[in-house]
Amino acid sequence: MTEGLGQVLLVIILLGPGLFLWGVLVAARKPRDGGSKWIGGVMMFLSASFMGFLYWAYNLIFSSSYAKGRVLRLRGRARVARRALGEGWVDGVVPEVAGLTPWQRTVLGEAWRYSASLEHASVPAFAKLSLKLTALGAPSELIEACHLAALDEVRHARRCFALARAYAGLPWTAGAIPELGQQRPQPPSPEAGDDWARLVRGSLLDGCLGEGVASRVASEGASRASDPVVRETLSVIAEDEARHAELAWDVIAFALERGGGKAKQALRQSLEALEAQRTPALPRIPGVDEGFLARNGVLPQAELGQLMEECIQRTRTRAAALVGTSVRLAS
Repeated sequence: MTEGLGQVLLVIILLGPGLFLWGVLVAARKPRDGGSKWIGGVMMFLSASFMGFLYWAYNLIFSSSYAKGRVLRLRGRARVARRALGEGWVDGVVPEVAGLTPWQRTVLGEAWRYSASLEHASVPAFAKLSLKLTALGAPSELIEACHLAALDEVRHARRCFALARAYAGLPWTAGAIPELGQQRPQPPSPEAGDDWARLVRGSLLDGCLGEGVASRVASEGASRASDPVVRETLSVIAEDEARHAELAWDVIAFALERGGGKAKQALRQSLEALEAQRTPALPRIPGVDEGFLARNGVLPQAELGQLMEECIQRTRTRAAALVGTSVRLAS
């Protein structure tokens, strides 16, 4: 059953490009009655529309702030592993899939595969943080906490890939992140500031806020998930991400202690960047209502936005207290 669903999904994904190429060939034929170009044009239009829909659905799911903590940034851009099929990143759990339509399983499979890719990318992100802290002379407790957090992310990634595989019927796993091997030392831009400024900004946005939001989202998702495997998965993630958020606050405290005025100024400036952290309102996914998503641990966009706002306010208030800055709370 699972293999059959995977084959169906692969056929659906390949249908658009195949139909488009067929349309090109039909349109390129030497027309006998003048209809070949018209038929070929229709086929290309339909295939382009189909591929556009898949692209829209892909971005809809992937832009849904189904975020999972610390982001791997390389040369200023967020990175995740490439899609891949195979073994190596799975822990063997299987949720209940009986009664789900192929489209519902596709949506849930994509949501969990995306979460898995973010969890997987958090592993090298914590490794990079450990290296940065070591370079700055951080105490052993912070270095140890970074490595323990990376191990948490390994477990999260395995579980999320297992759920993605079970729902989608495809053996999803983590692919390569070639950019990790292409890193070259580059002088920081004037806007990036010094090491302390970059450490403070990244810790506030990706750690204190990002992992704080991830914890709240996972906790709320767990409270509504009907499947015991999904509920247990989200509960563990919520607890771990909350601890990772506290690690980010510890990193900021270290930076303020050792980095002096530069670190404090960077934290003041980072407070302004919190305003840009918002969850966009997205259209509905065709054929999947919000009740179904909530029962499967995926919160509606409106609630994600509300949780983000609440976390922004708390993060702003706590950070402002560290630098003695008053803040205006949103109404």
